[in-house]
Amino acid sequence: MPVFNPRSRRPKLDPDPAFDDAELRRARDDAAMGGWESVRDLLARTGAEWPLRTHRITVLANAAVGLEWPRTWSTAEPDSPNAHVMMAYASAVQLRGMIMRRDPSADNESASRAVALCRTAAAASPDDPTPWIGLLALAGVLGDNGVSMVQWHELSFEAGKRSWGWFQEAVRRHPESWHAHHRMREAQTARLRTGSPRDLTGLLDFSTAAAAHAGDHSPLRVLPLYAHTELRLANTIDLLGGAEREWLSQRNEQDLQDSYRDWFRGPERVHPATPYDLNMLAYQLVETGRPSLAHPVFSAIGPYATAAPWSQAAQLYGAKNGNDAFTAARTAAETAAAKAPRNVTEPDPFPETPAPSVPDVVDDSDAQPTFPLTTLTSPE
Repeated sequence: MPVFNPRSRRPKLDPDPAFDDAELRRARDDAAMGGWESVRDLLARTGAEWPLRTHRITVLANAAVGLEWPRTWSTAEPDSPNAHVMMAYASAVQLRGMIMRRDPSADNESASRAVALCRTAAAASPDDPTPWIGLLALAGVLGDNGVSMVQWHELSFEAGKRSWGWFQEAVRRHPESWHAHHRMREAQTARLRTGSPRDLTGLLDFSTAAAAHAGDHSPLRVLPLYAHTELRLANTIDLLGGAEREWLSQRNEQDLQDSYRDWFRGPERVHPATPYDLNMLAYQLVETGRPSLAHPVFSAIGPYATAAPWSQAAQLYGAKNGNDAFTAARTAAETAAAKAPRNVTEPDPFPETPAPSVPDVVDDSDAQPTFPLTTLTSPE
């Protein structure tokens, strides 16, 4: 029985992806009125703080779609590396949107131009991972030059040759780049948009390897939850065999436990993209029957409900929109927390279970249908 009640009262939410970054909000709004100098000054102050820089440039690029200020800035200051990076990233984001909308003007020439702008920005700012993340934003929509088996940490899996190369360039400059890892996850998902259940279990391998080798309390610990949620919301798990479904369920439990204990209960979360991960964790806790455990997560979210995963959950469970789905889930968490016994030691919400072992997979590709894999809306 889904917990989402579409009749729940709509919350007063703040959908602004800038979240609580007042400087970013001001610069973006100034640029929309033609004042690109505010963006120039903001990025100069941000410097090489890569997580904040990439978050700010991503928000600015999404807001710049259809506007001329990135081009105006790069024309006015042709020797500015920041102007090159901003122009390239904005072009990549705009082209990505055009391709996803199947805009006929998104042709090979515009794709080549966007890729060239990103490469020029990378040359102008050689230590900056952002131009390579801009290229990764295009990987899922441009396609890859074939695939290859890659060995990453202890796992082997197939990855697109082009997207994997761009990802390696980004993480060479910023090893724990949240944005690079999420863009690579999207590229993996796009490559597996159709396939057999055997193929879909491989979607988790990249996220699992990234989480396992991330630093203590890193936001990358939450990365596997996005892959699990993609499988859940795409209604693909029922197409797997019984052993594979059990294996995925156990693996989801372990990844959820790791995210909650190591990341959420760890030190203060300071990454600028934290609200995205909090929303994903809250969704997973409610959906797996732990609404009282989700209550402090919703409190940490505050007004910043994000489109993913709530918009997709709304479609699946019959709520009007993502805000309604979020509100109903938060209400369920508040109700469960209020009913929880006080001054009583809480039982372990994640009882010990054997580590999931990989099931024997029968080659049933001829017997199983192919099916679409719904990609979660990009966090940024």
